[in-house]
Amino acid sequence: MTEFMLKRRHVLMGMTATTLGGLALPGGLRAQDATPKRGGTLRISHTTRIATLNVLNLSGPAEYPVADMLYSGLTRIGLDSKAHPDLAERWEASADAKEFTYFLREGLTFHDGSPCTAEDVVATFEAILNPDVPAAARSVLNMIDRIEAVDPLTVRFHLSMPFADLPFSTAHANARILSRAALAAPLTELDTKANGTGPFKLETYDSARILRLVRNDNYYQPDKPHLDAVEMLLFPDLAAESANFLSGATDVMLTVQQAEYARIEAAAGIEAQRVASGRYVCVVMRQDQKPWDDVRVRKALALATDRELLVQVILEGLGRPAYDSLVAPELEFATEKPVIPYDPEAAKKLLAEAGYPDGLKVELVASDRPAIRVQTAIALQQTAAAGGFDINIVTMPHDTYLAEVWMKGAFYIGYWGTQPTIDATYKLLLTSDGSYQDTEWKNTEFDKLIIEGSATTDPAKRAEIYARVQEMELADTPYVVPFFEDVLTANSDKTFGWTVAPISRYYYIEDVWLDRG
Repeated sequence: MTEFMLKRRHVLMGMTATTLGGLALPGGLRAQDATPKRGGTLRISHTTRIATLNVLNLSGPAEYPVADMLYSGLTRIGLDSKAHPDLAERWEASADAKEFTYFLREGLTFHDGSPCTAEDVVATFEAILNPDVPAAARSVLNMIDRIEAVDPLTVRFHLSMPFADLPFSTAHANARILSRAALAAPLTELDTKANGTGPFKLETYDSARILRLVRNDNYYQPDKPHLDAVEMLLFPDLAAESANFLSGATDVMLTVQQAEYARIEAAAGIEAQRVASGRYVCVVMRQDQKPWDDVRVRKALALATDRELLVQVILEGLGRPAYDSLVAPELEFATEKPVIPYDPEAAKKLLAEAGYPDGLKVELVASDRPAIRVQTAIALQQTAAAGGFDINIVTMPHDTYLAEVWMKGAFYIGYWGTQPTIDATYKLLLTSDGSYQDTEWKNTEFDKLIIEGSATTDPAKRAEIYARVQEMELADTPYVVPFFEDVLTANSDKTFGWTVAPISRYYYIEDVWLDRG
């Protein structure tokens, strides 16, 4: 199992970054050797509604590329999963990693022409840290004690503890910079309006049909974007989405379903991309409710999950088994995870020990988007039956799921993308104050170790701490995580520079150009 060997990239940062180099490379060798053409409208299809433009708390698969086009952050995660400059051209850290100074580029402006200065940066991060503001990035930035605008182009972060990964946290997809004016207005306006500093500006927003963005001629990279416009087109029907893409009506399929990948890849004039990632489906078992408050029941379900079968049946082999840790193997400080075998007899034994000698009947909820949620639920229903689980599946529209089940339900299918660090991974879901803590798995020792790890600058000591928290996660099985899914996307061969990253929240669409002949 070499793919799960301990990884050591040591990307803690050189404490100072100065260039945009390495932020994003054009997709495909042909793009590197060609001269970009200016103009044209890129048409991207997607299958989940863009429910909000509010960059502070958006979380939908199609919402992230929109945020990436409309807004910029101080830093940005590159294809190498490292933090790179964005609005900040460089940063410096004190020796104890308790003070970070970011230096903004000159001449930054918002889409309405107003200047973007250190005061806007301060206002943005103060809003993120405000407990009265719904902000997904708060849990990865809660070590910030104070932010100051040293001058119009300089921002200094004073931290309550050492935190070596701050440039990763300021690159969080929900930590893009907003204007002071937008933050002073009712925040509900952010749902439908956008005034960012990104490469594209909002022209049309119809969440049930189309979103259209146009070139920002004042983007800080003067030669970009290449495109005149980008249209995000909603296709709730997956078959219709594929048909339109293959006919040339759209240029990019944001996400290709596993069952369609071989057909898409084989089609003439199409370039399919597959990238190993830490994207995962997780089975949420809410531990303030029975029967999931009993670790024996959670471990029984883990043993009743046939991971190899799920990879082949659901992912069409386009992924790899995961063994109930949220930590992707590629992350720095990831440890080798023991294989969890498919053992339904052992599962039944654990259920009996937990007081369910005749098995357990439960209801599992799955949103209908993306389709992999329902597929996982059905496969789990079938493999877990031999382990004593009688699972009744309830499917529902994604909007209904978000309103009625997500972060409330007892037993449902979650779906998450790769995070850039172990700290960010756990602060998303598992720490007691996690942004989307949905299992009520509360472990104060785990929380303390996460804080200690993030405050430690010595790589060897961090490795020891993070190894311990991964052991704790596996020992208690807060989630069943059956597999890591490859990121799949596709573009026409007349679309150049379309890239896909393991952390599927960063798209670099300013690099894309068209040559339709």
